[in-house]
Amino acid sequence: MARAFALCAVAFTRLSESADPLEVTATEEASFQCMNPLFRIQWHTGATDLAQLLPRPSVHHDLLRCPFWNQKASCCSTSLEPFQLRIFDAHRDRIDKQVQVLEEYLALMLKLRSSDIFEDAVQLEQDFLDRAIDAMRSALSHAKPCILHLLAFVAGMVCFSCQPDWVDYVWRNPLGQVTGVNVDPNACIYVDRGCGTFGHTMQVAYLHVMESRLAKYPAASLPDFSMFFSREALCEWLRGTVAVHPLAFQPSDVLTRRLSREVPAANGGMPRRHLDTPLTAAPLGTSSSTSLPQAVVQATAIPTSLPLPQAPTGPSSPALAFDPAKDGLASDFRMQFAPG
Repeated sequence: MARAFALCAVAFTRLSESADPLEVTATEEASFQCMNPLFRIQWHTGATDLAQLLPRPSVHHDLLRCPFWNQKASCCSTSLEPFQLRIFDAHRDRIDKQVQVLEEYLALMLKLRSSDIFEDAVQLEQDFLDRAIDAMRSALSHAKPCILHLLAFVAGMVCFSCQPDWVDYVWRNPLGQVTGVNVDPNACIYVDRGCGTFGHTMQVAYLHVMESRLAKYPAASLPDFSMFFSREALCEWLRGTVAVHPLAFQPSDVLTRRLSREVPAANGGMPRRHLDTPLTAAPLGTSSSTSLPQAVVQATAIPTSLPLPQAPTGPSSPALAFDPAKDGLASDFRMQFAPG
């Protein structure tokens, strides 16, 4: 009996050691400097298999994505860089898809030009369609410079997660939530330098599409590029949307921050299950288990087990201005940005 009890105790200990890999047990005390609310999903949790920020600022010499932080105390590490690259790529994919929608709409208008509908239309309607096609072509010819300038701003915001003095650049409400980023006007000027012409030609294209009955014939929607119509609108969008939501555009799979597919066995015990295995939960009143959808598992942020560090009390205003475009131009996200 005693031997059986001992064996059960050993088995229970090993099962405890092989607990759910999503349960995080951190031993280090995190610093408020590395807990920027804009990057909450990247906060340090103590797990060794996740791409995450450091618990406190540290000096690195081998950062690739944000190399201007080398030899400086920052919250970034090389283990976070694949996740940073995926976030940047998600922004780029989203912008590219919007431009692709324009290209597809242009293709539909060109196809319409060779149809019976076009032949049966009066000359004035045909001219309106031709004018809409020419305007759309002109706008698309200016899309690439705009994308390059905008992505430099995005890259700078991705690297902003490395900044340990982030509180000096943001507005916070009494709850500690970031309500605004003090973006340097030079960043707005830089993006507008690449997007101003695109915004103007896009506005003209919208007007010509709206005035043409034939141009509105395709059963498709046009993306909203109104934020590029003026420098004021662009700067408001950069400050109020892109800067405040630097992680908002990633697809759900970007939230997969795994560094390895399997967690090593603890102290030589039973190997833990694969990280891609969905979590299961037994429904009330049944003895069976039901797998959660994988998208739900991936999109669920893993909470930190650390006590929240003490933030500066009360709301705060920025003391410094931040230029994401400047930092983006100094970054390396496998893309050649347009020079300033």
